[in-house]
Amino acid sequence: MKTEALITADDNALRRRAEETGDRLRSAVDSLLTELGRRGLRDQRSMQGALKLSQSAISRLVSSVRSGDSLATLSSIPGPEALRQMVKGASQSGVDRDCIERVESAVAGLQDFLDSEIGDRTTLDAVLSDWVHESRGAFELRHKAAAFKSMSALRGVQAEMILNAGIVHPSAGNPDVHDCIGIDALLGCKRIRPSGTLRLFGSYLAPEGASFSVSNLQGAPIQSMQDMLLPAFSTVPSSHIETQHHGQYLETTIRELPLGKGADRGEDLVCAQLYRGVHRASRGTGAPSSGVGGQAEPPSGYYVVDALLHDEVWPGVQPELRLFDTVVRGITHPDNASRLGDRLDMLESVHSLGRGPDAFRLPEFPAYPEIIRQTCAQLGWDPRRLRGFRCKVRYPIYGSQIGLAFSLPT
Repeated sequence: MKTEALITADDNALRRRAEETGDRLRSAVDSLLTELGRRGLRDQRSMQGALKLSQSAISRLVSSVRSGDSLATLSSIPGPEALRQMVKGASQSGVDRDCIERVESAVAGLQDFLDSEIGDRTTLDAVLSDWVHESRGAFELRHKAAAFKSMSALRGVQAEMILNAGIVHPSAGNPDVHDCIGIDALLGCKRIRPSGTLRLFGSYLAPEGASFSVSNLQGAPIQSMQDMLLPAFSTVPSSHIETQHHGQYLETTIRELPLGKGADRGEDLVCAQLYRGVHRASRGTGAPSSGVGGQAEPPSGYYVVDALLHDEVWPGVQPELRLFDTVVRGITHPDNASRLGDRLDMLESVHSLGRGPDAFRLPEFPAYPEIIRQTCAQLGWDPRRLRGFRCKVRYPIYGSQIGLAFSLPT
């Protein structure tokens, strides 16, 4: 087994080889483009005709030599197949043979680097995402989009957006607990396959002996999804919703969603529940924390987590985004030290939204500020006293746990 020092040495050697490969490519391609420029071929359209490449390949080629950084060149340059076509097109266009040979040698060096050190271009992009900060976002988005399409096809259903929002308010007469309105919205739900069925699984019943209570906004017990629906904002027919009980958990099945790309926008499922007497913090192995979050299910184009806090709740505390892989060990408390290895290292971030419902707007969900106003009004809460924090994830990893955790003073 290699020691950490040997692994680090191997990583450094691989990086040096990558830098050398990128340097040769940048220098050779720059010489080729300079040669074309001497012949009056300076714009992308004329270069596209001379090198027999697509517009996107030419764009990547030009950007690869502008950065001045060898690893950025490797990240942005087209793949070996397109580069070989470039060499062929340059030869047919009468480019100087010495310049052609220099480019051929650099392209061969890239292929050798892939074959001997990396494997393929996809793996190279993964390696470079750790070394080239500018490429990280595009790398993650590309692979998350592919995963979204795959999981949508396998599950047979998808949503345009999932929203989990928690409106946290002081609990009357007890500073050690708070009350919370949970708003859950699945927007634009549709089937990808005729057999597709949307299934949701959640805990909406307080366990026996619990110090807190869970109800709908009217204070009635929750027996089914219909008890939580906000009918003014939901479009799923109640007759299409079925509920089964599994202890304190409810399994909800929604059938007959719109099918295919030609269908309308899809159905919206918007519901809310009320938690009363929730302890201000849950203690893990470190400092106590509390927060808002959920699980990315079904596959969705966007996932939004909002923490909307009354100004007397956790004043001055900023949230930390905590993403977990739940595939093997399931949902976890964000302070669980045994699950640190399941934390996902992604570029997602948390943004402060300001105060009041108008500051919490979502372009994909215009009714959202009104939902906040109406749900707060039912409980006599003033929504103008809310400050908001948001994490908005494009193509969330299916099944991941996404939450905003507030580390609180002991």
